[in-house]
Amino acid sequence: MLKKLLLISLLTFSANVHAASYLDTQFGQDGIEVHLLKAKVANKVLTISFMVDNSTGSKVKFQSMVVGNANYTSSDKKYPVLKDAEGKWLASTITYEDRGSYNSLFTSKSSPEQTHYVYLNNKNKRVGWVKFQAPEDGSWPIEVTLPGVSPFTVEKP
Repeated sequence: MLKKLLLISLLTFSANVHAASYLDTQFGQDGIEVHLLKAKVANKVLTISFMVDNSTGSKVKFQSMVVGNANYTSSDKKYPVLKDAEGKWLASTITYEDRGSYNSLFTSKSSPEQTHYVYLNNKNKRVGWVKFQAPEDGSWPIEVTLPGVSPFTVEKP
């Protein structure tokens, strides 16, 4: 009996610690929550990982974020998402096509004829990431902006 009680207590405590492990939480379109999961600097590149969480109680359809509008601000200067040698954005699930609805978190450009959406059922989540040039040591904290989401304040990892 005592072992069962200890096990239940341990599991309850572990669940609470896991739930509070977000660096920050902000709100986005249609009441979705966006959790900042991780900020990591390696090889002069800052990687920001986030999770889009639908806890609204119903299915949500929201517009994909224009990756070129994601940035971070440090010392009154904005830094855009990095691109690779082929000119592709360094970010998760990007739609580069001009038409349709591809359920990607990011789209490469914004225009009236190009509208992409993300569909999330209640309690569903999507994880994404973006890469930036790392801030200088004295430039922290920074403010990370994802389109359609309130800005995140990020301390040096």
